[in-house]
Amino acid sequence: MAKNIQAPDDVQIASMKTEYERIGNLLAPGPGTPWEDRGSIGPIPAFVKTAIMAMTSPRTLLFSLRRPETPGDARVFVIICGVFWGLSWVLHDYIHFKRFSREAFDITTDGELWILHFVLGLAGTWVLLNLVSRLFYKLVAAGEMKAAAPQVLTYNVYAYCLGPSILALIPFYIGPAIALVWIVALFIFGAMTRLAVKTSGAIICNVMSVGGILGVSAGAYFLLAYLFRWLYT
Repeated sequence: MAKNIQAPDDVQIASMKTEYERIGNLLAPGPGTPWEDRGSIGPIPAFVKTAIMAMTSPRTLLFSLRRPETPGDARVFVIICGVFWGLSWVLHDYIHFKRFSREAFDITTDGELWILHFVLGLAGTWVLLNLVSRLFYKLVAAGEMKAAAPQVLTYNVYAYCLGPSILALIPFYIGPAIALVWIVALFIFGAMTRLAVKTSGAIICNVMSVGGILGVSAGAYFLLAYLFRWLYT
């Protein structure tokens, strides 16, 4: 009968060491994402490469973070993703206007609303990501994480998971729906792989965080829109 033989303490296995570095030290720096190297390859190619990498090779991307402890690079990436959501909102406003409006375009009503929606899409992406990442971190910090890590790492990981935002420009609500589902799936994947969160916790806490924040935000928007129409019509 074969016996389990314990390896001597001075023997190190490369795969075990790599796994420890990834799980035992979640802040270990990686080789760098394309976005972190935008100074050498240019901001536009860097953003496109990072967004595509988020959709095709998320594990490689998330373990490539060179500065996982600082949010500066990720914050700019999130803002650019917000531009796509803002443009998507304006695009769908335009499609709705052309299909259902029988009046001529009015810059003081239609134009101002479109500008407002663009600003909400841009700023809302950054705000919602902050809220989702903070709420998720609070939910899993109680015991779902296999290794300790600061909240800023969750923010950085979730920021790069916004890569599918470029799909939001696909019209007729197809793009935004695909982008949102893809992003949530990346949140769950990133939580399990890069943040070392248990599978059940990654799924449940992400669904609660994203669903709760989006639900409250949508409710607040429609309530304010109703009050605005009631006051000025």
